[in-house]
Amino acid sequence: MMEQNLQILVVGGDAAIEREFESALQGVTGCHCVTSYAANYRRAEEMALSRQPNLICVDMEQDFDELKRFTQDMRHLLPDTTVAAMYRPDQLSAERSESAIVIDGIRANIKDYLRHPLSSTELRQLLDRVYAPRYSKPVTSGKLVAFVSNTGGVGKSTLAVNAATLLATRHPGRVLLIDASLQLGVCSVMLDLLSPTSLVDAVREKDRLDETLLRQLTTTHASGLNVLTAPFDAVEGAEVDEESMYRILNFARRTFDYVIVDSFPILDSTVISILDLSDVVYVVMLGTAPNVVATSKFLPILEGLGVPQTRHRLLLNQNYRSFTGNLSSRDIEERLARRFHHVFPYQKQLRASANAGIPYCLNHSKRFGFYQSLHRLVNEIECLDPSDQSLSLKPYKESSWRQFSELVERWWRG
Repeated sequence: MMEQNLQILVVGGDAAIEREFESALQGVTGCHCVTSYAANYRRAEEMALSRQPNLICVDMEQDFDELKRFTQDMRHLLPDTTVAAMYRPDQLSAERSESAIVIDGIRANIKDYLRHPLSSTELRQLLDRVYAPRYSKPVTSGKLVAFVSNTGGVGKSTLAVNAATLLATRHPGRVLLIDASLQLGVCSVMLDLLSPTSLVDAVREKDRLDETLLRQLTTTHASGLNVLTAPFDAVEGAEVDEESMYRILNFARRTFDYVIVDSFPILDSTVISILDLSDVVYVVMLGTAPNVVATSKFLPILEGLGVPQTRHRLLLNQNYRSFTGNLSSRDIEERLARRFHHVFPYQKQLRASANAGIPYCLNHSKRFGFYQSLHRLVNEIECLDPSDQSLSLKPYKESSWRQFSELVERWWRG
């Protein structure tokens, strides 16, 4: 089962609120909560515009007039966001009773309440109330998929580009590829695109960014794929920060049905923001011993960042010919104690396709090998539904084609 994604913004000047909220969240299951904290309303408004949270929890001990202005602003800027208030019953007096708190909350457009000390049960009930209206109406948010790795050279960009291109041939104009590899972006080269704009332009226009402007900043490929290319150099890449990425991805999901993100092979705040918003994260790895060891260390870190096994899939990319001592997929699965959900066999034409700037999926056989694996991956992306429990992860099973390829390889080596 995939966990639900829920963005929460907590507003309060008391540092203890963060510890209290995180403690209450530990007892909440069935949803993936990405929680941000703001010490004041000005910072909260900036973060809310970037992250577009589903729930904002505000400490009512702050100035009431400021609280009222903040909630009114949120009502106009984020009409679908629920604002809840947190208060301390033990500090109420005859002049300021619990009824008075509720009346003040109604005046300030408060939708719900939490009492200190926060409990997991009460928080769970609040989240259920937030979820109910969210999933009782048609989902307008697109599906966001990220391709990640903790080392370079594993074929992550090749898979992201080919998956996005094949998806775009099925849904022209409805798929966006974001090259978020800020220093090593190669998606535009693989697609032979010369784009006058890049991800940095979206960052610079973040204050007036909307669905129309975002689409204008993309470049359209012949396949029907829209591409937001990587920064032109590392200096420009430094302008892309966590809040900008949140804002861009949120608008991307409202503009396109499918958003594919090719990330940078390092864990920083920008990549973590991509992980936070992704419906599914595809972890790409090679079958070499160093990469297997690196991936075995990376997976627990990924889970520690709030991306459990229900939200990520393991991809083995065999972008090399078989050799003596080569690790089989089953050997690697035993080492990782995990099953692969997709295995991509060696395909020598991939390098030629990359050099020509023509994605492999557009001009090559659609019956066997790499394309067959790619077709299965894209089918899965099309069917992604965070509320669909039937789409639990189905491990990869070696096909007859894979077994046939290994026989041919052994015969070729004599």
